[in-house]
Formats: sequence, C-alpha cells, structure tokens
Amino acid sequence: MKTITARTSGHSYPIIVGTNLGAKLLSHVRREVGDARLFVFYDANFYALHRATVQRSFGLSSRYRYEFVVPSGEKAKSVGVLSGIYDFLLSEKITRDDFVLVCGGGVTSDLIGFAAATVLRGVRWGVLSTTLLGMVDAAIGGKTGINHGRGKNLIGAFHQPHFVVSDLSFLATLPERQMTTGLGEIVKTAGLSGQKAISDLETYLNRGDLYDLKMLSRLVHTCASFKSKVVECDERESDARMVLNFGHTFAHGIEKTLGFGRLLHGEAVILGVDSALELGRELGMQSAGLETYQNMVQRLMICVPKRKMDARQILSAMALDKKRSATDQRYVMLKRVGNPIIRENVDHRLVRSALVAMLKRYQKVRDLP
Repeated sequence: MKTITARTSGHSYPIIVGTNLGAKLLSHVRREVGDARLFVFYDANFYALHRATVQRSFGLSSRYRYEFVVPSGEKAKSVGVLSGIYDFLLSEKITRDDFVLVCGGGVTSDLIGFAAATVLRGVRWGVLSTTLLGMVDAAIGGKTGINHGRGKNLIGAFHQPHFVVSDLSFLATLPERQMTTGLGEIVKTAGLSGQKAISDLETYLNRGDLYDLKMLSRLVHTCASFKSKVVECDERESDARMVLNFGHTFAHGIEKTLGFGRLLHGEAVILGVDSALELGRELGMQSAGLETYQNMVQRLMICVPKRKMDARQILSAMALDKKRSATDQRYVMLKRVGNPIIRENVDHRLVRSALVAMLKRYQKVRDLP
C-alpha cells in the first residue's frame, strides 16, 4: 500500500493505492462521517458485483446509510440523471454535515462529484475508485461535471474530494476493454512524465497480462503522483494543469462526433495522443524518444474498436473545446518526452493533416487480420 498526499488550496487529502483496502476505507469513512449520515453512490456494474464487499467496510448501520445506484456508461453524465440524483439527496434532506461516497470509475466520480459540488452549494465527498481510468486520472484533482449536447464535460466545477481509495483488487472483475481505456490515460501520463514511466509501461505491455497487479500498482502510483503534483501547482487549470489535456482536444472531438459512449474515453485518448504527436512532428518536434513513444501509442491502437469517423466533423466538434482561449484553440504537444508545451495559433491545415494521418493509421491497424 502506498499513500500520496494531494495538496490543494482548500485542504490536503490522501490518495491510497493498494489491494484489499477495506480497513482503510472504513477508517476514512468513520472519520469523515462521524455522527452525520453517509450517502453512497454506486456504479451499476460495480454494485452488482461488489455491493456486499463494500458495505462490510462501512461500519455503519443502514439507519445512517443512504444508497443510490447510478447507470453505467458515459451517457449517465447527463442533466436527466443528475436531476434524479438531486431529487434523491434533497428528498432525504441532505445537510452540509453529511458525506457523499462514490464507488465506481470516472463517469461516476465526475457525475456524483458535480452533484456534491452543487447541492447545497457544496457537501464533502470521497471516492472509492474501482476502475483503472478512475485510479490514474478521473478520481484525482477535483474535476467534476457532465456532458452537454455541444461537447464533453462542458458543465462542471472544481470540487476536491476528502480522500481517494484506489483498491486494485476490484480490477480483477473489470472487462478488458475497461482496462484498455485506463491504459489510454496511462500512456498519456507516461509521455508527460518521462522515460521512467514509459519504460514501466513498456514492461507491463510486454508481459502480456492486463491484470498484473504488481505492475499496475506501480503505474497507478506513478500516474496519481504526477497528476497530484501538477494539480498542486495549478488547481483550477489556468496554466500548468492544461498539460494534462495532452491528446484530449482531439479525443473530445472524436467522442462528441461519434456520440458519447461509442468509444470509451481512454480509447479516444489513445487516438488523440497519436494525433497530438503527429501535430508536434509537423511542427518540427522530432526525436528518437518521441518516435519510440509514438510507436507505443500506436501499439495500443489495435485495442481500440473500429469506428467510422469523419475528419471534418471531428474538427468542427473540437472548436468548442473548453480549453480554448478567447481567440484560438490550445494544443498540448511534446517537445521531448517529459517536456510538454502548449501552443496557440497553430495552422489549421496542420491540425487537419495530423488528424487525417492518425485516422489513416487507425483504419490500417483495425483492418489487419
């Protein structure tokens, strides 16, 4: 078990990475809840598999525990589902003394974190992260929100949790596709972090076991540590934190164009990172390290399901990306491995060329026998 301390302007909180962390979850829940009530929100798939295991960790009678099951999948990040959550919380007369616990992955923490940020203008919350994507990215840093018809995560708030417990034991029941979506965020972070993280990811991939807990523990710890340090420097994404969106401008455009959920977020990130690397290459950012790294990204492309995509539609969807400035789009690229830069006023023809090159590679990889 390893513990990372995330430091933010409001408070510091622990990110705990390990296996069989029921006792740790119990201690944090007891400390945060005290004599108040606990509102537990489960991802539906997780609830079906692990409800009994998690409830044994709470140490609270059902009299002080209120539960709600959230639909699985990206489409749950909607106004309609959020409205049902508000109805539940307000009908149970939630107070600011009460505590909200999220049990699930990135979709669930985004959605319920936003509910916690906005009901009564903010109540305390914590996360039992149960998916690889949640453990390495979504549960960390206090970004919460829902999607809108015009784009991904366009409605949201920054609201830091009071703890994050990442219990790798739950990954054993995660489908391979959900593991792949987590790898999308891991490969992104590896490029931002540097050669050590890339080497660890390469070792993991070469072993051929998606559920290798020893290697996953190392990768999750590396990603969580890196993100928490970036967030500490720039909690509200005004400057340095934007580098965490490496590949995401393209990825969000892909998700919006296809319809949310047609590709999982991390799958789109794999394609987005390759596009961002291609854009950097067209702007003269080339090195042996970047070439090796891009080969790793493209190696993961074969895990991304085949979908028909149109470059013009993706570019149109990218125009509403929430990280844009008042005058133009912002793109995160790698000058070298571990050395991200943010560029504005990039020639739109180069952006289109990079996207088209990625789509051709993707189509070619997916057409292999």
